[in-house]
Amino acid sequence: MACRAVLLFSLAMILPAAAQNVPPLTGMPCLQKGAVSEFVLVHGARMLIVIDRQHRQYRLNFASVCTLLQIKPSLGFITLNPSPYACLTRGDSIYSSTDEAAQRICRIQSIEYHNDPPPDDSPPPPPVARGRGTG
Repeated sequence: MACRAVLLFSLAMILPAAAQNVPPLTGMPCLQKGAVSEFVLVHGARMLIVIDRQHRQYRLNFASVCTLLQIKPSLGFITLNPSPYACLTRGDSIYSSTDEAAQRICRIQSIEYHNDPPPDDSPPPPPVARGRGTG
């Protein structure tokens, strides 16, 4: 009987915790600079979609157009907190490893969860020729 009570109690504790990670994510986003896995630059160079190691997506909006991330570089972050577990916040900066000597940075204006699929940067497929076949 006591074993049943412990089992029910443990299930009651596990199920709500598992349901909290289901997208769409809401609340205050915490993108840790040490957990960045990949990123996609959105056309217009005013935002960056970043995916962390837990496959959560974040949208980083820049204060101005950020042209230094056009090539696929590795990213570096300038934050007030040097810990790799610190959350990126408004006012932190991103720089490109390919442009590190020029000291150009992109300042973060806001960070939000990005609950949509990441944008596809591949060109559209070529048009299919229509008409009658000859042969």
